[in-house]
Amino acid sequence: MRRLFVVLALALLAMTTVAQDRQADLLLLHDAGVVSAAWNKGDSQILTASEAGLLQIWSVEDGALLRTIEHSDNPLTHAEWLGADTILSADESGLVRLHDAATGAALHSWQLVGKPVALQVNRARTQALIFTDVGEGALLSLADGGIHADFAVEAAISGGSWNENEDRVRAWSETGDVYSWHLGTGEASQARPPHRGLLGGLAWNADDSRVLAWFSDGLVNLYESDGVSIGRGRVSGVRHSSFVQRAIWSRDESRVMSWAGDDTVHIWAAETGRTQQVMRHEDWVIGARWNADESAVLSWSHIYVYLWQDEAAQRFRHDNLVRGAVWNSDGTRVLSWSWDKTTRVWNP
Repeated sequence: MRRLFVVLALALLAMTTVAQDRQADLLLLHDAGVVSAAWNKGDSQILTASEAGLLQIWSVEDGALLRTIEHSDNPLTHAEWLGADTILSADESGLVRLHDAATGAALHSWQLVGKPVALQVNRARTQALIFTDVGEGALLSLADGGIHADFAVEAAISGGSWNENEDRVRAWSETGDVYSWHLGTGEASQARPPHRGLLGGLAWNADDSRVLAWFSDGLVNLYESDGVSIGRGRVSGVRHSSFVQRAIWSRDESRVMSWAGDDTVHIWAAETGRTQQVMRHEDWVIGARWNADESAVLSWSHIYVYLWQDEAAQRFRHDNLVRGAVWNSDGTRVLSWSWDKTTRVWNP
């Protein structure tokens, strides 16, 4: 019995200390749930997007509402700054718009079929890649409002992305079908990961030699790849005890961070699959991200945002499910948004 008490005491000492909940330093109130939020380049303004179809720009200094832009009457799915002058947004009906940030005027509009599940802008900010849940995809020209390429598959698409060189685009379905198009040649390819579970998503490394695949049965597998096909052999991986929400690479690709419905975030070695750190929550983990130097982790679960650093955690509370969280440019402040119709800024 004494030995059991000693073991339990050591386990308690090893647990991460979670600080008490604290109040937000800035509270922005909306008329509907907040879908996304983002700092501008200088961290002086915040862009928010809501289920009411509104884009709003706020002052970080005093929380003043500077501008409201009406995208549509439908809930928004995406919104982001494109430099200081323009904003790209999309809603559940498949309507995508490029707005003038100063006036709110729509510079270009595109109407696709289905709900957008991926919307990514290239590094030059000249094109946006979009895929919808009914299998429609396109490259949208942000310069002239045209459509430079179409990608259509007869499948329900759940995600998509550029490759690192931006000469290939990919999309995938929950059934495990992976579609790929080379932008230079137009060649289309199709592949499947070896594991036959329900596919949650994919993330290739920078040179396309390896790919992370995560599944509804709790597996995150690392496979070899040539950028198109996915190798038959599993290099490494971890198993969560519930569905995996997502997995991401560290900057040097030596580690992977994955999070799941088992209430945990795992950081593990890419080569061996050996777990290096586990961050435990009170509910399933919706999202997570590293800070710039990967010394700290932000995660969000249920109504809380967690900041994990140096074997301790701070916890920031919303009044309903948290949709996301992000650091400002120097990592000193945290921006979070929620179904509770608020966006909040925290000074850890």
